[in-house]
Amino acid sequence: MFVYPTSMPMIFTGKPDADCSAPPRRWGRRLVIFAAAGLVCAADAQFVSFYDHAPGRFTHSNAVDYGLAGSGRLKNVADGASVGVTVTVTNSGAVYYPYAGVPDYGTPASIAFEGFVDFGGQPNPSITLPSSNSVLAYTFSGLDPNSEYNFQGAAMRGDWSFTNQWSLLQLVGAATFTSAHSDGALTTAQVPSIAPNEVAINTGNNVQGVLAWWEHIRPGAAGTFSVICRPYTGPVPGGSSGGTAYGINGFRLEQGGSYSGRISLPPRQPNLAPNSLGGLQTVFVLLFENKDWSAILGSTNCPYINNALLPIASYCNQYYTPHALHPSEANYLWLLAGTNFGIRDDNPPSVNHQNTTNTLFHLLDQAGIPWRTYQENISGTNIPDASAGQYLARHNPFVFFDEVRTNLAYCTNHVRPYTELAADLANNKVARFNFLTPNLTNDMHSAATGGGVPQEILQGDQWLSREMPKILASSAYSNGGAVFIGWDESTDGYDGPFGMIVLSPRAKGGGYSNSVFYTHSAALRTFQNIFGVRPYLGDALFSNDLSDLFKTIQISSAQWTKDGFSLTVTNVTPGKTNFTQFSTDLATSNWTTIWTNVATLPWQIITDSSPNDSSARFYRIIELP
Repeated sequence: MFVYPTSMPMIFTGKPDADCSAPPRRWGRRLVIFAAAGLVCAADAQFVSFYDHAPGRFTHSNAVDYGLAGSGRLKNVADGASVGVTVTVTNSGAVYYPYAGVPDYGTPASIAFEGFVDFGGQPNPSITLPSSNSVLAYTFSGLDPNSEYNFQGAAMRGDWSFTNQWSLLQLVGAATFTSAHSDGALTTAQVPSIAPNEVAINTGNNVQGVLAWWEHIRPGAAGTFSVICRPYTGPVPGGSSGGTAYGINGFRLEQGGSYSGRISLPPRQPNLAPNSLGGLQTVFVLLFENKDWSAILGSTNCPYINNALLPIASYCNQYYTPHALHPSEANYLWLLAGTNFGIRDDNPPSVNHQNTTNTLFHLLDQAGIPWRTYQENISGTNIPDASAGQYLARHNPFVFFDEVRTNLAYCTNHVRPYTELAADLANNKVARFNFLTPNLTNDMHSAATGGGVPQEILQGDQWLSREMPKILASSAYSNGGAVFIGWDESTDGYDGPFGMIVLSPRAKGGGYSNSVFYTHSAALRTFQNIFGVRPYLGDALFSNDLSDLFKTIQISSAQWTKDGFSLTVTNVTPGKTNFTQFSTDLATSNWTTIWTNVATLPWQIITDSSPNDSSARFYRIIELP
């Protein structure tokens, strides 16, 4: 008997690091777990401490944070005990900033900090140094002047376009030290005007995870030293400096002359779970803006969502942006490509356009699957790559790709005014993949008449109450349709959770919900699984999908009867044709159909009358769209 699984856990274990990490935890999009139970720290490390300026979902419970102007004891990450060392944070002109990048997996900062420092916690993960005299300082006291220490620190805004935003990081007050800065940093070896105790790093981007790194630090006689962050305005070989700088927002301090932590991370492992989504023909994706799930679920300002849709839907309670992915534009791009291309701003397509065909819509084109996006407040006669009035280009991810942006005929064939959707639904002319974008007022982003968040939500809910009945009444929906109602991100740049609601004849429905961790990668993988288009794009390769929200055709029981071998099949779609097949060896080419049936009920019993013809048989059910 062959049963398509509804989900497969993606849990990988690796050797722990010398930092003595806490019990295993799931690390979001990275889908990696490090086991560390029963371990001790490396012999030469009396303590290892982590500081996370903006604690988030992936911050270790024994990391500390004392803001921009505070002080407190560091903790040993192994057991949470105070190490007797105080860190004092001071600043002049430093400012909180709501967006930050995170280091790419496997980079030096990722290796050193993964599972200890979040880098994207909210509400203000970055520390900006906006003027030339801005300063952020971490001063350590209570150190043993006769011991040696090592320090690693990182900062990153994570925007690919911020090429001139460099920070100068200085080690001050140490009696002796050696430098071990990671590749990509500027030191006195490249720029003689940089002193031996200094290093310059492009913190405007730095998803490359470049670290400021000093070893064999012997404190001053009073048992102190400081790490100071300033804007760097000096020479950059092949580039320039002088833009806004960013202060260190995560560091690691170890008692011991040399670093004893991890030197690598295990490779990310693809999710090999088979596709269990079947019977779906047409997809509608509808995206709202910037609202927490707690602001929607149960809200009196969302009567249509809560009273009409959720009782018949399946929905997620733990759906997030990919880690620290903000603002809006990057999340829209992620839904089509599984990556943000290093974009962490809302600049127009003229600045942030991408020359790549690694997109969902290109895969659909290759497979001959029609797609369309319906956008409110566009004319349909030009390429809408500039915002105008209630239309925002950053909410239309398709026009960021040169394949659409530079081809008027291709664009106008696929990017259509939202006003055309009703007629296309009535005439059964919608494409198989449809991406729907309300305008700035209707998408819960901004209220037309003021009133703040309650009015924003109410307007979006009222718009949905007018538009959703048209979709739900269409043959495109009733014949294998699925509607995904989601949000791009949470309020004020938080990762979430925010809503993802699924309506479909194939969904479990009835108000079913789960608390599985999802990101936009799961939605993209779901779309690819529904249409069977490969390869998986970007982070979708490693993600789970939303199959738990759907009914899955399965062989729920099997038994011998006097007539042969009887199979009970559940979750078939009435009116759909399905095939029961068997194989003796599971070879792709060796499946034989023994029954063809048009289901009249959501379950059926099938009997194989001659199972003794082979020594072993495996069974599967295939449903046509």
